[in-house]
Amino acid sequence: MLLKTTRFVSLFCAALTLGLTVTHDLEIPGKQMLSGADWLTVQRTFYGGFAIVGGVAEVLGLISTGVLLSLLRKRRTAFVLTLVAAISFAGMLALFAFGNNPLNLQVMAWTPQTLPANWREIRDAWDGFHAASSAFAALALAALLVATLRDTPSSFAKTGGASHELKYSSSEL
Repeated sequence: MLLKTTRFVSLFCAALTLGLTVTHDLEIPGKQMLSGADWLTVQRTFYGGFAIVGGVAEVLGLISTGVLLSLLRKRRTAFVLTLVAAISFAGMLALFAFGNNPLNLQVMAWTPQTLPANWREIRDAWDGFHAASSAFAALALAALLVATLRDTPSSFAKTGGASHELKYSSSEL
């Protein structure tokens, strides 16, 4: 039960972080059309919830995936795939700590009147860090899903090839 619960938490966190980071990626074309003042308003208005939920999901994802590693230490393939997921969660956190967070602090100090001439470069860097986080989140989710699927016996194998739930033969469909 501990293994299933921990896997669920890890998978849920990976899915949540992927959804949040891809949302940022999908906003890029629209945000590139905004003026500096409008972009600054968007940055200050919409991202508080992303930071809280995303931060919790990334930290909890790393912790639960670390626990999962200890539970899977004797299952080589599942362990390696879960290790990839843990490294991906750590990568997301590192990108935030050394990329997005310093930029967030910088942007929060700006006003429309003090917007620097290179604000577009900073916007693009912020977007780039989120795009890299999306790649890590996708890798974490994919690795956890494959580890779970490879480590889960199929009902087909359990029944010796016949499914007890099959009510119609393929010729009747």
